[in-house]
Amino acid sequence: LPPGVIQMVKVYIAVKRKLSVGDKMAGRHGNKGVVSRIEPIEDMPYLDDGTPVDIVLNPLGVPSRMNV
Repeated sequence: LPPGVIQMVKVYIAVKRKLSVGDKMAGRHGNKGVVSRIEPIEDMPYLDDGTPVDIVLNPLGVPSRMNV
């Protein structure tokens, strides 16, 4: 550190952007995946109260990594 500097802090700035096909996403627990398809909201599955889901994961990827 230069003289007179007690502590140095680095700040990283993230940029928000829309997802597109081929983008890689990762969760907090090591789960990761690649966006394979983006569907219109009317074609997405929905909950009993009518709320559409945000993301659909392949269930085959969950037990193969054992990172639930």
